[in-house]
Amino acid sequence: MKTCGFGRLSVVVAAAFLAGLVQAEPAKVRFRNTFQPEDFETRRADGRFDNHMAFAWDYVRRMVPEYSFDKLKDASELPTWRAKVRTKLGELLMLPEKIPELEFKLLAEEKRDGYRLYRYEFYPEERLAVAILVLVPESAISGRAKVPAVVCMPGSGASLNSLAGEPDEFGNHYPARNRQAWHCAQVGMVGVAIENPATAESGVRDVNHFATQAQFARMMTLAGRSNWGFMVEHVLETIGFLKRHPNVDAKRIAVSGMSLGCIPALYAAVMSDDVAAVVYNDFVSSWAANALSVTKRLGGSVDARRPFGFHRWFDDEPDLMAAVAPRPMILAEGGAWKNCIEKVRKAYRLAGAEANLRIAYYEKYAEPSTRKYENVDLHEAKGLTDGDYLLMSNVDAGQHGFHPDVNIPWLLEVFCGK
Repeated sequence: MKTCGFGRLSVVVAAAFLAGLVQAEPAKVRFRNTFQPEDFETRRADGRFDNHMAFAWDYVRRMVPEYSFDKLKDASELPTWRAKVRTKLGELLMLPEKIPELEFKLLAEEKRDGYRLYRYEFYPEERLAVAILVLVPESAISGRAKVPAVVCMPGSGASLNSLAGEPDEFGNHYPARNRQAWHCAQVGMVGVAIENPATAESGVRDVNHFATQAQFARMMTLAGRSNWGFMVEHVLETIGFLKRHPNVDAKRIAVSGMSLGCIPALYAAVMSDDVAAVVYNDFVSSWAANALSVTKRLGGSVDARRPFGFHRWFDDEPDLMAAVAPRPMILAEGGAWKNCIEKVRKAYRLAGAEANLRIAYYEKYAEPSTRKYENVDLHEAKGLTDGDYLLMSNVDAGQHGFHPDVNIPWLLEVFCGK
């Protein structure tokens, strides 16, 4: 019997059909654990990004904040620019237009060697209590003298008691160095201790402070409130209390921040002329520069405590430091130079107050020859690790702590001419 003659063609068709049903499985993507610099570039001829992560990175990199100090041409623009920065920062922090004058309730008065420790509470809003410690030198009390006061804010997980040199159960890398308020009282100034939000005494005692701070920031975000506005308002209310204190000279009130505490200290200084001097005890950096340059790790650091859209208005922290000029400020742990400390120095020079800016470095980087990355703008860098970033910012991480040998003599020089 003859067939149709399509036998071979049928085999070919059948094979093609089966191949369509059973395709070779595509090679799986092999995920890696780091970003590479090229991950933030586009290969398209039209310059567009189909990689949306890279688009966002490039978008921020090209931003020029609305109130960047770099836009100023001469000193005549400084007052208007500072006023705009203050107004916008107050909006972002959701601060009231007028800080209320609150009653501070005295809970206890305790004698110490050469000073008295006062424990206060105040109540900024319904269902909230905020504690502070005030250390007043006996010499000021007995002489009824008005002396300088310093509002001290601690590092990340440090407690109220640690600032005052009191017994502390929360741990501290350098307890003797970090008792800022105690150091102030030792030289005849009033030292005031206030905690970071949701930390130590104001957190959950047996839960890691990173967890309590993160949960607090999450709730503030859900409520449409500002994490740092919450604390800055308390700092400003405390300054208002100190202005009425019988042993405080209202014209000589400083803020002092250590590490995380530098954020509310700096913000409070920008917001209030009642702050006569600033101790910034951390390395000078830029949050935008960190986000742009430290790209080797996955995920990065998203600081939910920062107000939404901050970089749209100013580069935090350099532009805000520039807005403190001409008031005295010490940068106690140096930091990155290009477009960071460099910008702050330009602001003080423009204000005719370069002598009011003191820049100190870690001992490891005290000599200019050891600071090898002064020409690197970290805003333009990418592909760095956290370690690279610290190295290029002249940070000796193992020595990060309050520097009483640097800060206290400077405060005495500023307030007492010593």
